Amino acid sequence: MIPSLEYICGIVASAYVTTCLVVAAVRWFHMCRPYQRNPRYYYPGRPFVTSALLSTLALLPYVLHPESADAWFLARTFFLPVVLFHFALMLFSYFGVVMEWQKWQVPVMLLGLPVGTILLSALLLALLPDEQIGEMPFLNTLLFIVGGLATLFLLFSMGIIWIWARRFDPDDFSNPADFPIAQAQRWVAMILINMTLCWTGAVLNSPAVLAMIQVLIATSCVVFVITALHPNRNKPVEDPVPEPHTIAATATESHRPLPKKKQAEILAAIRFVVEKERAYLDPHLTLQDVASRCGYSRTYISALVKEQMGGFVNYVNRFRLEYVEKYMESNPDATLSEAIDAAGFGSRPSYYHMKERLQEVAAGSPA
Repeated sequence: MIPSLEYICGIVASAYVTTCLVVAAVRWFHMCRPYQRNPRYYYPGRPFVTSALLSTLALLPYVLHPESADAWFLARTFFLPVVLFHFALMLFSYFGVVMEWQKWQVPVMLLGLPVGTILLSALLLALLPDEQIGEMPFLNTLLFIVGGLATLFLLFSMGIIWIWARRFDPDDFSNPADFPIAQAQRWVAMILINMTLCWTGAVLNSPAVLAMIQVLIATSCVVFVITALHPNRNKPVEDPVPEPHTIAATATESHRPLPKKKQAEILAAIRFVVEKERAYLDPHLTLQDVASRCGYSRTYISALVKEQMGGFVNYVNRFRLEYVEKYMESNPDATLSEAIDAAGFGSRPSYYHMKERLQEVAAGSPA
């Protein structure tokens, strides 16, 4: 006896929900040692991703009654606006923390309202007995409207991540490896594929097609958790974490103009930390690290470093290049690789890149 299409779709949906729940459990409970000591840095976005994966429980009415028109509308709702919203949430909750940009939370909440409303409405329809209004035309129109909004927001989030990936080093990091570019590229590629799948399922409006799409998205969820198990950030775990009270105490200063005397104090503090304490030898030094050690707002530090020192990455790597030369002079038997590592460059490519970059800056500057 050949199983009916509805029966097969119910089994596939059950497998999809089970896979997402397992991935959610792994994402929440598994953290590599010793990185679990600072989950916010090494596993940013973990609570949001776990919550998004757990939301697949909303598909249970479709798992139990795949023949129902209302349950089918619930499934279509979940795999268009809801899944796309979750992808945007995953990107912003991860890279928003990496870049210390909290404004992403406002548009997420604004879009979350219509997405949550249509999901709860679809779930309620699927739970009510004998309604069967899921095929009404206005619901299909509403589904595509909210799906379109979620798609625009997802494209916006990917655009922001792309911009960050292209300009991160002058703004925050002294070495390219500290921004998880490879992770960003993998996730954006995976999300683009899944976004295409979601829209294909919505347009074709076929349970069989949606079943195949669920298999592919479930596979991408497994790939995601595998790539996220080991931290994609390179800062050593023993490095000090900025104290929250230091940041909070200075954050309010960022909205006031600085007098000249205060600017001089902050510049002196920056030079003391970077030059006297030789913070530039830390290959994972960030702008936030310098701000925390100086005790001033990151906004002030960033503005002054750009204005007075040519930008954070240029400023820090000038001293690294000088250190390489001094190291080679003091250690004639040392290799260039040893000098590069000692100077705080993350790799030989980083060394050559910064050397060429600073030579171009010097050649273009006025005599």
